[in-house]
Amino acid sequence: MHWLRAALLLPVAVSATLNLKQYKPSLNQPKYSNAKADYQQNVVNKAQGEPKFLTDKTKKFVVNGTKIPEVDFDVGESYAGLLNIDKNNDTAGKLYFWFFPSESQAADKEIMIWLTGGPGCSSTGELLSENGPMLWQPGMFKPIRNKWSWHRITNVVWVDQPVGTGFSQGTPTARDEFDVARQFLSFWRNFVDTFAMQGYKVYVTGSSYSGMYCPYIASAMVDSNDKDYFNIAGMQIFDGTYSVDSIGEEIPAVPFVDRWEHVFAFNDTFRQTLKDAHEKCGYADYMRKWLVYPPAGQQPATIPGLDEDGNVKTECDTWTMILEAATEITPCFSVYSITNLCPLKYDPLGFSDGSMYRPKGAGPVYFNREDVKKAINAPLDREWVFCTETPVFFNETDNSIDEGPGSQPVLPNVIDKTRNVILAHGTKDFVLIDDGTLLTIQNLTWGGQMGFQKKPTAPLYVPYHTNTDPETLAGAGVMGTVHSERGLTYLAVSTSGHFLAQDTPAVAFRSVEVLVGRREGFESTNTSFTIDPNTTAPVGDAGNGTVLMFPQSMEPERGQLSGAQPARSRGSEVSAAGGQAMFAMALATIVAVYMEF
Repeated sequence: MHWLRAALLLPVAVSATLNLKQYKPSLNQPKYSNAKADYQQNVVNKAQGEPKFLTDKTKKFVVNGTKIPEVDFDVGESYAGLLNIDKNNDTAGKLYFWFFPSESQAADKEIMIWLTGGPGCSSTGELLSENGPMLWQPGMFKPIRNKWSWHRITNVVWVDQPVGTGFSQGTPTARDEFDVARQFLSFWRNFVDTFAMQGYKVYVTGSSYSGMYCPYIASAMVDSNDKDYFNIAGMQIFDGTYSVDSIGEEIPAVPFVDRWEHVFAFNDTFRQTLKDAHEKCGYADYMRKWLVYPPAGQQPATIPGLDEDGNVKTECDTWTMILEAATEITPCFSVYSITNLCPLKYDPLGFSDGSMYRPKGAGPVYFNREDVKKAINAPLDREWVFCTETPVFFNETDNSIDEGPGSQPVLPNVIDKTRNVILAHGTKDFVLIDDGTLLTIQNLTWGGQMGFQKKPTAPLYVPYHTNTDPETLAGAGVMGTVHSERGLTYLAVSTSGHFLAQDTPAVAFRSVEVLVGRREGFESTNTSFTIDPNTTAPVGDAGNGTVLMFPQSMEPERGQLSGAQPARSRGSEVSAAGGQAMFAMALATIVAVYMEF
């Protein structure tokens, strides 16, 4: 992966730090000697009713939701800690989890797993920065309640895996994704036994390198034929990697720059250099031949632009050429979201878009504080890093992608058996480009056919809502393009980068609602969010999606689809180009007085 290489290319200038006072935790932090026992009794006595999962087996994992450092609200019932991969063998390693039961009464006998990618990046980190009950994102003053938390829809557990990731402990032994899946299923059996979840529907979700993890884990669950422990019901991946890096990086890099020409302010000479490399290295022919609808056939095993050792040739490394040039022009350029600008934001988790920037006096990373570790049952002797530089695969190699075709062999199995798979991608993501996901889809065979038969054009519609909290604002209206065939749905999100749940939380929330069956599809303007059921939507035709697919995205006058304007209604309309323009008007209609949902 390129996340570390991208960070190292940031200029030295950004390392100039702020002269801040040393940050110190509050002097009124709780004493932990009896806190857990007291909280166990308190949650039993709560007026809301009994906790859902508190038993003799689970009480050692209880997290006091009122005593998490710096969090000034009760996050509710949750459980966290280390659990053996093999319950009969302590030396096999332990995975760290943080489990939040759902606030929703509809979440009956189902659970969602979240796995962050990397490889080696912590799911605990993305709980706090993306989709968990509390948020402390870069630039935020303190943690806040996340109104778009996924646990408002279903039960969710965030797991640091494989061994060596986040708070998890042990010596990495996995050589490929089959090993990762075997270890995870063994852990999951122990988790199900601990929380008495036999027969629960399981939804496997993740992002980035979880495009490798999730399909292998979900496919192994399918093949187990064990509904008690592995009742797999669906899978969702955001901005995933499914094959060798070149498919999502070098091959589509130059068309990506052309599409975002107003962001990449390159001179004509450099643009010509990129275009020449794109043609000479075979990338242009590859895109023209294989990114078509319906597919042209099975893509070749030999990827253009590589040398005999499988490395990208220097003269063909257009991705790095673009990164270096973009960073010269915009020193804080982020491969994760290309429209980010300086200054770098303070990140309590120490990641800061891969730059690892820490202002002087910032103190320890949040999850490395001893009081935080005690509060969430994390190992005190483990240094937490959002994305570890220590390999999480034996011999530093994931053989499934370095010597194989990635997750493409197992993806069809999951789609065919669940008929409920969502692959989403933010179009501002440069670390993994959206056309790479489409190339993967067009190389898969499921449901008796290869790839998508039609080019994606439908509008990705996100309902209007009453959330006016300035800390958790989220867009509405047409926010991209969506397409579904034979149990696979693809979302192209026009306003998101790599961290989709962070950049567009309402899109991510809607995707979870669809995945678990609370709502049907993404095109209808007539269905509200489950947490905001009484809102109304503007009336009219949503038109086409706002993300145009290759090669049309590269053609002159690419603002039009199929040479025709989208249909309009005579009433209040939601257009392909500007559903968001109705947002303020819709809120005025929806909300007579400020209300929280």
